[in-house]
Amino acid sequence: MEFFIDRDPFLKVLARIQTVVERRNTMPILGNALLEVAEGQLTVSATDLEVSVRTITPVEAVVDGTLTVGARVLFDVVKELPAKAIRLRKEGERLLLTCDRARFDLATLPAAQFPNIPGPEGEFRLAISRDQFATMLEKTQFAMSTDETRYVLNGVFIQVTAADEPELPGRIRMVATDTHRMAMVEQPLEFPLPDSREVILPKKTVYEIRKLLEEDDQTPDLILSAGHVQLLKSDLSLVSKVVQGRFPDWRRVVPTGNTVRLTVAREALHQVVKRISTLSHEKTLGVRLIINENHMRIVSVNPEQEEAEEEMAVVYEGVETLNIGFNARYLREILTVMSGETAQFSFKDDESPVLVYDPACGDAMFVLMPMRV
Repeated sequence: MEFFIDRDPFLKVLARIQTVVERRNTMPILGNALLEVAEGQLTVSATDLEVSVRTITPVEAVVDGTLTVGARVLFDVVKELPAKAIRLRKEGERLLLTCDRARFDLATLPAAQFPNIPGPEGEFRLAISRDQFATMLEKTQFAMSTDETRYVLNGVFIQVTAADEPELPGRIRMVATDTHRMAMVEQPLEFPLPDSREVILPKKTVYEIRKLLEEDDQTPDLILSAGHVQLLKSDLSLVSKVVQGRFPDWRRVVPTGNTVRLTVAREALHQVVKRISTLSHEKTLGVRLIINENHMRIVSVNPEQEEAEEEMAVVYEGVETLNIGFNARYLREILTVMSGETAQFSFKDDESPVLVYDPACGDAMFVLMPMRV
């Protein structure tokens, strides 16, 4: 194998796979990238057996062939090279890389040891817009659980639903929860669906998809099957296993009877909570919201009895004073993913789950559990 490629496009290809490659693994081959040269194209692949990425770029090919080389080492080398043409040539069991006056002799492993990456399969294909997909993931991913024992919550639940009439557009819903908070967003699609599907995207897959969506404005294809989800772009494919298991019925988490409403300036509340929580307990990060008539006090007290307090004007549709505590980080994360100027809270009492809405995005809903502060 021998080919020439400019440094910048090569670096972009290698950067795409770095977060997929496992830094620590029991299989050395999983630390390597598979390089395949054929018909004037270089295909670079990486996998951790759960998530796989394959990306393609044109090269000046001299000799076709395949090999695997340490993904991190190759990336670090190319990153430090000047913006000039790079020559890569396989010599025996080594990879010789030269650029200008620099020369690197890198170890390889046989390409036959590299795991097989499944290709695009399945007829359930969604041509969802890049902006819609990225926005829906942004509004839900922060609520994914980090508790590995509750594996079905370690990701984002995607539910695509066909309309009752075959010619009408379907809908897509994404939900994530860690039992302390829940995020749900639902939006219409621009096309009919043959039937309905449900999958749970693993946490790592969500992060990888977000990264790839932010690269450009390409509209990706999303293929859903019983065992895998696949994201396809013109020069890249991502294949991931889905979380096996049944996602809890999110509707049961949504509280009813929340008739007390609070409307507040979203960014102002975010900044107040950020300031006040600097004195909250470092583990619980608790803050209290004391709401009465049309003003609200945000208070935090730490174990050293240091206290912070700030008031702000609000619109409160309640009769009695409400004194309720929240985890400041959870509250701030919800406020961060909202896009409107105001946030609306619906309470039942100071011990029940709270509904949070974004008036600027009627398709999004959040549930936040209170805490004792």
